[in-house]
Amino acid sequence: MTTIVYVTTGPWGAGTGTPNSAAQVDGSFYNLDQRVVGLVADLAEGKRIDHVTYSANSMTFHYTDGTSQVIPLPVATLTLKGEWMNSTPYVRGDMVTYSPLGIFQVLQDHVSPPAPAPFDPNAVDGSGNPLYNLFMPLRDVNYDAAVFVPGSIQRDADELLWQGVANRAMKLPLGNADCYAYLGAANGGADDVILSIQKNSIEVGTITFDAGGTVDADGGQLGAFSIPAQADFVAGDRYALRVTQSNDAEPSDLSVTLPFIRMDI
Repeated sequence: MTTIVYVTTGPWGAGTGTPNSAAQVDGSFYNLDQRVVGLVADLAEGKRIDHVTYSANSMTFHYTDGTSQVIPLPVATLTLKGEWMNSTPYVRGDMVTYSPLGIFQVLQDHVSPPAPAPFDPNAVDGSGNPLYNLFMPLRDVNYDAAVFVPGSIQRDADELLWQGVANRAMKLPLGNADCYAYLGAANGGADDVILSIQKNSIEVGTITFDAGGTVDADGGQLGAFSIPAQADFVAGDRYALRVTQSNDAEPSDLSVTLPFIRMDI
């Protein structure tokens, strides 16, 4: 390895005081290059991650020197505590429900406030840490009842047209959203056709097919719903259609969809 030749004198050593020849310049660059190559060769290869493997509760780092390291992974333990209640101790990992918002995960140990304080999904502890996190929102789940009564719907007053039995908790919302009723043969008589929607033989709403109402191209007619209040059903309750008023044998082939919503989830 040749010596690096300097022109001037300085902290790097004595200089020649004359311009370097071509051979001296080339030799200096070569000598510097070889020193760098030597330094790189002397560097330790180091310990690097070669690959990582996982199991249900751990991850393992495999290194380039043949060694490995196992890192345990925490396993969350979640406990369903049911509906949120006042003055109740909760610990991290508890799951509480609060209708109609959803299921919340408890993030910090705490005691819920006494009654009548309501549930606060944005509650924090004394350090400003959130107490709850929305884990799963609850949404209405439709449980529609589709009914078809073939033939004429001419019946005596209070005569049963159709009846079903609830097999789970559900509700019939107030209003007429998502309610549908259709007569395959429209009401062409002088009087309205009125059907009663009943829960255990008690009226909770009505369906009316107006006399002289709008008739579609197929000769059918849509009915108008009136459900003044929500009706709640439990398993075993009956829901039925009864005739309140029908004075014409022509209206027939009744189709009705009642938009029930499940309450057991």
